[in-house]
Amino acid sequence: MAREIQQNRAAYGCFLILPLKYDSGSLNRSRLTHLGGPIRMTTMDLNENVKAMLEPPGKAAVGAGYAVDIEALLAPLTAQGAPGPGNAFMVDDGQESFPFEVENSFLYVFHTRVAFLCLSLSFARMEALSAICNPGWAHNGASFSRLGPVGERQAVSMERWLSDFLTPFGLRKFFDGDSSFLLDAYAYIFTVVPKWFDELEPLRNIAFNLHKMVSPDSPVQDDAEEDIRYVYAAKNRQANAYRWGCCITSQTISYVVADEAMDFAAERATQAADGLPVVLLSLYEKYTCLRFTELITQMKKSQIKELKELMLNFQAFGTVTPANLSRWHNVKQIYAALLEVNDIPTAVRDVSAKLSILTSHQEALSRARSEAIMNLITLFGIVSILASVLSIVQILSSGNTLFWASTILTTVMLALLTAVAILRR
Repeated sequence: MAREIQQNRAAYGCFLILPLKYDSGSLNRSRLTHLGGPIRMTTMDLNENVKAMLEPPGKAAVGAGYAVDIEALLAPLTAQGAPGPGNAFMVDDGQESFPFEVENSFLYVFHTRVAFLCLSLSFARMEALSAICNPGWAHNGASFSRLGPVGERQAVSMERWLSDFLTPFGLRKFFDGDSSFLLDAYAYIFTVVPKWFDELEPLRNIAFNLHKMVSPDSPVQDDAEEDIRYVYAAKNRQANAYRWGCCITSQTISYVVADEAMDFAAERATQAADGLPVVLLSLYEKYTCLRFTELITQMKKSQIKELKELMLNFQAFGTVTPANLSRWHNVKQIYAALLEVNDIPTAVRDVSAKLSILTSHQEALSRARSEAIMNLITLFGIVSILASVLSIVQILSSGNTLFWASTILTTVMLALLTAVAILRR
């Protein structure tokens, strides 16, 4: 099967999901709407209540997706002086250059101050993606260039391009410092092959190779990787074969899909509509937990209430369990695997613990403030009682019978009322 893929020149694609963040009040929502409005969830792989989470302005919405056309995406490169038009690029890893193309992409923004830019890429060789991401390393020495109308190459800075595109929206890369946008990216890889699979093993091998970002026929095996899960389509009765399968890890998800027509554009649209929201929901939960940890360490006293409300809403309405995600078991399996390999349930529990600590601290501050106010009121009450006693003594010292009678009658009435109140209680 791997040789057949190469003979038929299977197309490779990837949604390179870049984690982003923004600060309260810095998000330029009007500029987001100019991208074309929120994406409607048309997939049938998700239940209606889950789709509502990605469709504003509903009350259940936790975020929204926006389509980014290629012209808007590449506009910052024109300002850098890179030749155009065209969406063709080259990446050089120091030994070889690989061509790739940038397509219409997506930007998802969530209420928990996290966002994701899903760069849509396509390439003829998997080594191109490996050069772009440089998996397994803490740096990326690859150089990029854009191809002009007659094939000329103009060097471009990927970091500057992405920063120039995202900054007007109020977005920036998730991890501060000098790290690259690309090193923290999650790779959603997919390929189209002409024939269905009679057995699971060839399907599994190709999906694993895509995860390793190497050619499908490469003899790759790595028993050291323990964060790998496989999910397959149910076996078709008529064809007696499997149409698709995927390999899920903490940094990649790779799909192999059979299509006799080899319609790569249609498969890209299907993956964007059906598969991408599932992956983004899991990444949203993961990075929301990381974002809360960052916000807690930086928060001021005036931000406690706002942050507490944000965290409570996330815990109550912002998470999805696999059982409630879809009517399809394999879709639930994919989502459950994403949660498991990224250890997201543990991260959510950690957020719960931090929320409890934050709440306890706030309650302690409130009690201390209330006790201080009560002590102050008590002090003023004692002073007021002493002043009243002195006034009464001065009045009674005059010996007026009316004052004495009024004082005695008032005292008796107060004593009776107190006794009645005690008895009724």
